Amino acid sequence: MATVPRRLEWARRAKGWFLEFRLIPVLLWSYTAVALGTGVAFGSSGTFNPIWFAVALALGGLIQGWVTHAINEIYDWRSGTDRVNGGRALSGGSRVRNLDLLEERDLWWIFGVSTAGVAALTAWVVLARAPWLALLIIGGYALGLAYTIPPIATSYRPLAGEWFGGFPGVLLSGLGAYAIQTLSLSAVAVLALSAHALVCTAMLMVHHYLDAPMDATAKPPKRTTVVAFGYAWSKRYAAGMASIAALVYGLLGVLVHPAFLLGSALTVPAVWIHLRIDPRDLKSVTRGELQVIQLGIAAGLATAVGLAPPLWPLLPIAVAGYLLHLAVVSPPAELGRAWRKGPSVQR
Repeated sequence: MATVPRRLEWARRAKGWFLEFRLIPVLLWSYTAVALGTGVAFGSSGTFNPIWFAVALALGGLIQGWVTHAINEIYDWRSGTDRVNGGRALSGGSRVRNLDLLEERDLWWIFGVSTAGVAALTAWVVLARAPWLALLIIGGYALGLAYTIPPIATSYRPLAGEWFGGFPGVLLSGLGAYAIQTLSLSAVAVLALSAHALVCTAMLMVHHYLDAPMDATAKPPKRTTVVAFGYAWSKRYAAGMASIAALVYGLLGVLVHPAFLLGSALTVPAVWIHLRIDPRDLKSVTRGELQVIQLGIAAGLATAVGLAPPLWPLLPIAVAGYLLHLAVVSPPAELGRAWRKGPSVQR
């Protein structure tokens, strides 16, 4: 009997670590970016090193999943924007504090352990591949910290969160995966990963819709682009980024490789979804965000597999991870079946 509380404590902390990783956003951002960068590398060189792919994937996951998210959780909780526990499913942080799964000291532990992992992997890359690759890794790590840590806190400033946080973070993650395979960079890699980064940045706008009232009253105020410019402008802004992404994918499909046409075809519907979302409605935002995420993952991974068929196992892994996150996370009760059975189910 004396061991029961300890077991429950470990189970609680394990769930907290899992939720803090925020697997669904990681699948869209770093997982798909690394896959796409590796696919472009295979398309240009015809080689694929699974060990260095795993290292790139680990670096992307650690930097986004735990380094960036842990710091974001700490400072967003301090400012108050994540303390409101109702009416949000994907946004509003991981809710590990609201659910009493982790304390701030636990989040600092997550940050410290993941930072040590990033440092160890970076040292290996520098010694075994090339020293200049450290610039891409350190750049992504620094952008993740600057996204929330004062006084920079790009996520607390309109437009800065997208263009000095989200977009370059995704771009560097994918370029790092390309460079670790080829020891070079290319214009095609930059364009392809810019398209995916635009998809992710557009999704970030949807992510902030339901947060806007809490962000505006936080201390200090979290003046995201949605708070600063309003819902109508933000919807057009997000749709515009998705449109440019579809166009870039399409041009690469015509000029470089037909596989990029898959990315374009799967990104075009996201433009319409961005425009039809009602930013004030919980179900509309949740369904729309999940649909945009699904299309973004599908666009990047389909393109990557089209360029590099050996990457096909990444597709079922992504599906399994996506469903696992949905099964573990605790959505607001008012979402009901719409959350549990997928974004296409409506009352």
